Formats: sequence, C-alpha cells, structure tokens
Amino acid sequence: MGLEAAAGTERSPAGTPRNAYLDLIRVLAIAAVVVGHWIATGISYKHGQLHGVDVLGVSPWTSWLTLIFQVVPLFFLVGGYSNALSWTRYQSSGGSAFDWIRRRARRLLVPTTGYIATIAIAVVACTAAGANRGDLEEAGWALSLHLWFLAPYLVLLLLTPALLAAHRRHGVAVPAAMAAAALIIDVGVIEEHWHFVGWANYVLVWGTFHQLGFAWHEGFLAGRRRRPLVLAAVASCALVALIWWGPYPVSMVGVPGARIQNASPPSAALLAFGLAQVAVALLAAPSVSAWLAQPARHRLRDLIYRANTMTMPAYLWHMVPVVLVTVVAYPHHWLAQPSVGSRTWWVQRITWVTALTVVLIAVLVIVVVAARVINAARVINAHRPAQPELSPRRSTGRTVMLVFGIAGCVATLGRLAVWGFAPGGSLDTITIGCFAAGLLLADCGGRFAGSPSAPSKETKEPSMPDHDETNAANARDLEAQAKAHVDEMPAETALGNADPEGGGKGTPEDFVAEHEGRGGK
Repeated sequence: MGLEAAAGTERSPAGTPRNAYLDLIRVLAIAAVVVGHWIATGISYKHGQLHGVDVLGVSPWTSWLTLIFQVVPLFFLVGGYSNALSWTRYQSSGGSAFDWIRRRARRLLVPTTGYIATIAIAVVACTAAGANRGDLEEAGWALSLHLWFLAPYLVLLLLTPALLAAHRRHGVAVPAAMAAAALIIDVGVIEEHWHFVGWANYVLVWGTFHQLGFAWHEGFLAGRRRRPLVLAAVASCALVALIWWGPYPVSMVGVPGARIQNASPPSAALLAFGLAQVAVALLAAPSVSAWLAQPARHRLRDLIYRANTMTMPAYLWHMVPVVLVTVVAYPHHWLAQPSVGSRTWWVQRITWVTALTVVLIAVLVIVVVAARVINAARVINAHRPAQPELSPRRSTGRTVMLVFGIAGCVATLGRLAVWGFAPGGSLDTITIGCFAAGLLLADCGGRFAGSPSAPSKETKEPSMPDHDETNAANARDLEAQAKAHVDEMPAETALGNADPEGGGKGTPEDFVAEHEGRGGK
C-alpha cells in the first residue's frame, strides 16, 4: 500500500504498489512491542507456582526505556493511512461503508477469534488436568494483556468513513479538536476523578494519531518538512514541561502503584509523546523512502514485505512463548531464576529473548500452516449466490447488527485485556461467550440479506434469454466472482496483512483477465 507516485513504493507479487516505508514502520514497531513485552513482564516459577512481576515497578530507571518501546502511536498513524487509502479506493469502486467496515473488521476479528479460542481451549484443558488455579490466572492475564489495542482500533475502524469525511471537510481541525477534548478529560481524571469518562481518551488520544494518518495520506503532512518539524518541536517541549513541571511520570506505559498512569487511560503526556513520535516518523519518510527505493535495496524491500505479512500473527501470539518457556524451562532448571531487576537478570535477558524468539517462530509456523488449511477450505466453499437488493428497513437492520456486534467485541476485548482469560483461576466463560455473540452478530449482519424490496405489481411473461443476454449475464457473473475473490482476501490494517483496496495482492481486473474464457469458473 502507499502513494503510487511516492518514492519507496514497491509492487507486490501481484503487481499492485506498496509503500515500503509503511511496511518498515510496522515491522520495527511490532518488534519493539514484542521485545518490550518480553522484557517488561518478569514471570518466575517458584514453589510450584507462577509469579508475575512488572519490571517497571521493580526497577524505576526502566521507565526511560518506555520512550523507546512505546510505539503504539505509530500503529495508529499507519492504521489511519491504511484505512484512508483502503476506504477511498473501495468507495471509488462503488462499495458501501457497511461492506467496507464489515470486511475490515472481519479480517481483524477472524485471526483474533482463532487466538482466543485456542487459549480458551488450553485453559479448559489445564483446568481438567488439575493445574494450579493461581498459575492459570497469571498465565491467562499474560496471554491477554496485549488485546487492548484491538478495542480502540475497531472503534476507529467503525468510524473511519465518517472521520475521513470530516477530515476532508475540516482538515487538521478534527485531530486538534480530539486532542483538546482529550486534554480536558485528562484534567478531569486527575483532578476530579472522572474515571468512567476517562475511557473516552482511548478513542480521542489514539484517534488523534489515526487522524494524522488521514492527513498524511491526503498530502497535508507528506513532502512538507516544515509542518512535521514544527509538530515535533512543539510536542517535545510540551512533553518535557508535562514531565518536568507537571504531575506526569516518565513511563509511557502503566506502572503498578503510580498515582497517574500515562497509558490507562491515555494522558496528556502520552498525547504529547505520540505527537512527537509521529512527527519524527513523518520527517524521516522522504529520506528513508528514497533510500528504500534504490534498485540495490530490492532484496531488503522483499524482506520487509515478507516480514510485514507476519506482523498480525506475531502480535497475537507473541506472549505464548513466555508462558511455554516459563512452565517448561524453569521447573526443569533449564534456565536460572535470578532476582528480577538484578544485574544477572538483565544479562540473562539475552538468553531469554533468544529462547522466546525460537519458540515464537515455531508457534508462528504452526499458526500459518493451520491458517492455510482453513483458508483452503474456505476458498472451496466461498462461492455464494448473489444477494437481492435490500429494502431500506432491512439495510438499517443489518447496520445495527454490525454496529452492536463490533461494540460487543470491543467491550469483551477490553475486559479480557484487564482481567485475563482466567480470573480466579477458571475460564471467564461469560466474557468469551459475549465475544462469540458479538462476532456472530457482526457476521450475521453482513450475511443477512432479508427480503428484497417489494416487487412491482406488473408481471411479465418469462422469456428465454437470447445469446447477447446470456453473454452479458456471464460477464456480470464473472465480475461478481472477481469482486467476491478480492473481498475474501486479507486486509491491510495497522498490524499488516495485504489489502486489495490498500495495495495488497490482486485486483478484480486481475481475476477477470485470468478467468475470462473459462466460463467464469
């Protein structure tokens, strides 16, 4: 995906252009998230039980490391760019906002559902095997803490058509208004304890970076070094002031016991930090894109592209190796367990990260093979008859189903991130069930065709189609199959996956050219 005329664009195997710089941001950002989680979560196994320790709470100096490892603003920046590009192309081809939202959400929720189902089954199996309830609670929390990201991202995905329209009408006034509202709420959270209202900042703060992704895509921040430079200077000064003279901590992630948490909910300090980070990424874009575009870098571009296709699986599954290595290596004394935060513990992080990387690669191989088997089965059964045109009432009904379904998934993902899969040592079946219900509701909203609009009272005698009508019908059928083929392909999101509307693999025209003359089969 990417601006077709921009430096650094690369064509994927199917011939559609990609922006190698955006792929590079995703790959580097997901690497920072994975390694950051592996280091920040100190899990030990003592006296037959798992114990989780937050390294930030044990070693206060590590708060400064969060200025390197906190990269979530970049995910929302890239997500905004990707969503703007994808929705623009989809809309220009005649697609509806409903279909675009449903498909984009589905492509995030399907792999997430696979992950949640796998962990839920594992918890049930461990419970049946008599595993320690405290261990299950600790492991369940470690395996769910990263799912919070999907909740605000799905909300912003749902709002993308409206927010992009607002951006095209009001420009950067939209993210400015979102940032101002976030600052007011943050003051209320700190001074007046608006804890419930503070949840809005998950959308407002992360949404500000998402809107800047729109601005980047629309050209307001592209190729203009002065604007990102001013943003970087102002945001950096604001960050220093908020930390040095204000009440905010240095850590850009949550610290146990801290009075003010910069990340939960996102604070003014995190907003300033994210704006500075986004500005630096935009400043680097022209130079890095030009460097990546050099012919000698074609192997590097290919490597980045391939790594980008694994960002979503890596994001979902990267905490599984932490639990596996802990429950296998520690009881068998394959790894020493020095005191968390000690010098020996930090030296051992090299071995720790290496071991987790090896296990993660093995886990991802299994996930990819399983996904290919499932996708092969889906392709075989992918053909569906064309749905009749909906009446306005039925169309509104399925939109409501989609919105409530996504809302249910958002709420349950947030709860899982806070409480884990097994609060109290047993599977949280209510939350898992509500997630499944939300997923089913969103999916049914997309598949629900209802009744067609009322037919005219006038009827005509059926007649046999002539040769031209048959050819036209075959052409329409081939076009429908082409669109269905593209719709079934993965989506480009903030976490990767190729997207036909956003520069992924293949277009309807490619499909028609390949299958024309084969009877549309």
